Amino acid sequence: MNKGSREYRLTLGLLITGLLLLLCMTLATAGPANVVALQPNGQVIRGTLQVYHDAGGKADLNAVKQLPFSQLDTTATLAADKTVHWVRVMLHNDSRSPQERYLYAGDWSRVELYLQHPDGTIEKRQTGQLLKIADRDVPQNKPYVRVHLAPESSTLLYLRLQGEIDLYKPRHLSLQLDTPGQVVKANNSRLFGQGIFIGIIVVMALYNLVLYISVRDRSYLYYVMALTGTGLYYMFYHGFALELLWPNAPYWNAHSFAFLVTFNGIFRLLFTRSYLDTRQTMPVWDKVLTFLALLYAIPVAMGLLSYFTPLDLLKVCVDLIGVIGGAVLVAMLLVGIHAFYKGYRPALYFVFANVLFVVGSLLFILKEMHWLPDTMLTLYAAQVGMVAQVVLFSLGLAYRLNTVTSELANEVLEKKRLELEKEVERKHLIEQQKEELEITVANRTAALRHKTQELKHTVRQLKASELKLMRINSIKDRFFSIISHDLRTPLATLDSFLNILLNFSDRMKPEQMQKLANHTQLSVRNLQALLENLLQWSAAQTGSGDMVSFEPEVIELAQSVQDNLALLQDTAVAKNISWQVTIVDELKVYADANMLSFVIRNLLHNAIKFSEPGKKIQLHATIAGNNMAEISVEDEGIGMDAATIASLFSQEQLAQTTKGTANEKGTGLGLLLCRLFVERNGGFIWVKSKPGQGSRFWFTVPLAPQTHTREELQTIALSEA
Repeated sequence: MNKGSREYRLTLGLLITGLLLLLCMTLATAGPANVVALQPNGQVIRGTLQVYHDAGGKADLNAVKQLPFSQLDTTATLAADKTVHWVRVMLHNDSRSPQERYLYAGDWSRVELYLQHPDGTIEKRQTGQLLKIADRDVPQNKPYVRVHLAPESSTLLYLRLQGEIDLYKPRHLSLQLDTPGQVVKANNSRLFGQGIFIGIIVVMALYNLVLYISVRDRSYLYYVMALTGTGLYYMFYHGFALELLWPNAPYWNAHSFAFLVTFNGIFRLLFTRSYLDTRQTMPVWDKVLTFLALLYAIPVAMGLLSYFTPLDLLKVCVDLIGVIGGAVLVAMLLVGIHAFYKGYRPALYFVFANVLFVVGSLLFILKEMHWLPDTMLTLYAAQVGMVAQVVLFSLGLAYRLNTVTSELANEVLEKKRLELEKEVERKHLIEQQKEELEITVANRTAALRHKTQELKHTVRQLKASELKLMRINSIKDRFFSIISHDLRTPLATLDSFLNILLNFSDRMKPEQMQKLANHTQLSVRNLQALLENLLQWSAAQTGSGDMVSFEPEVIELAQSVQDNLALLQDTAVAKNISWQVTIVDELKVYADANMLSFVIRNLLHNAIKFSEPGKKIQLHATIAGNNMAEISVEDEGIGMDAATIASLFSQEQLAQTTKGTANEKGTGLGLLLCRLFVERNGGFIWVKSKPGQGSRFWFTVPLAPQTHTREELQTIALSEA
């Protein structure tokens, strides 16, 4: 058998294989339509479908109800304008069980369904191609709306159809009414059929990507990109892009085809130029392919203008892309034939792989431009041809791979020979450079070691300064925060009380006046306590605390406790809190009276603040040993967690203020001052608490010396002063 006969039989075999694949894929995807046309049959529909064309698009449901409707003509072509179409129909359910149907009126930008039930209520549902998937009545690519029909009832339906952009404005008005099972079945068929197709595209793209990584032939990379573009376009066309890639960007989804088709077309042209080497063998055809690639800039510009401006160019863009795409497909086929005619054998696979794909794609393009009817053949022929192209291209690329592999092997051998020749010279240079580098490294290492020691010393100094500055800055920020917020709030409250007294005192009853006066007095006391804490804390921060006077004396502890209880009696009564005081008889301490009073008063005040109404506070004072007296304040309040306890007495990290059980406010400075004052008097302070189980604070101060009388101790204190 001669060479021409073998080529003829191979060509015939490839053509038959492609036709069989086309037939199989067509049968696999062609199945029965999974929709039920909406026809007046007396079971679901009563009466005829009626339509009203709202040219201005401004009428609402109430206005439309009063307007005249005409019988719907499903064959009439709708004008490409901003008209809103209203469809009215009566649905009737004869059965004794409720029914649910899915209504499909076409791929409109927005669809609003108004159901008027027998009881007069109006139910509204919406969908549409310009709504996010999550906002649609049925969250999927096809814009369905659900219709619920009560048993043995009639439901009046109003359907508002709006096409905001021409791409989502069907040419004819038609309705479909499907059962949920039919919708699920149709969607499953879509997922299965297109899933297989996308899977084939992904597998072949990965296969060719591996080949590109192996041989570094740009033809494989261009083909991978072309396959990726094809897969993305069909994901867009069959709704997967909107459902999976950008479900919240329906407006971008409407414009994405202009960029996806351009991406696909450009890389197919690049693949053709690279695979057939048109730059070297067919310069005229190379210029034609380059010109077609440049033409894709027009639909890209139209897509950008339509996306970012009010111009609606998508419909024109579809037609233009169809014309350019058709020209690209024909040019690819003609270039392949010409290359095979000139003796380039891999072009045989290119031609036969493209025959079915070009024919199917042209049918699909003509359908999209409305020059051919929408049938299973025009819808799926391009995909069938694409699968055939992938299979046949695999053979062609494998044949080309063998040639490229041989060339690469020769190149590798030549490179190894050259490398061996240069190896000796390279080693000599490396040894020489190594000696020079060792000397340089030794010198620089010594210098760097010295610099490193200096830097370490500097870093330690900087870290110490940084910690000190952070502490000072934290104290400053806390102080200004207290002044700007906590000090301003009681002043604003006091101003509000005084304003009421000045402007409304003549209209207030005596008991109201008394209540307001009590609140004013409480606000003044809180402000006074706040200012006292601020002044004490501010003085304690200057230097080592020398600004705070320290005058220790013998103190009758019971008297000091009673004085502070009297100051806080009104606050405790206001929250219905009781005291239990236990103090060892004749217990005397040697401490600064003001500091001791401040600590006792602050701990009692906090116990009141964080106790619920009706609870009890216990104060105990005993002798702890080592000539120290121990005073404890224990409450039954809200308690604290371990993190709060750890920051209570920290000057480096001031505790975060917590509002009391009656929404009382604080500054977080009181306990810090308590610690400073207790330590200044030679004692220590501790806390024990758990959330919800109350808190216990206790501290120690020195006992009064027992070798002197009160008069002698006073004399000693005066002499020390």
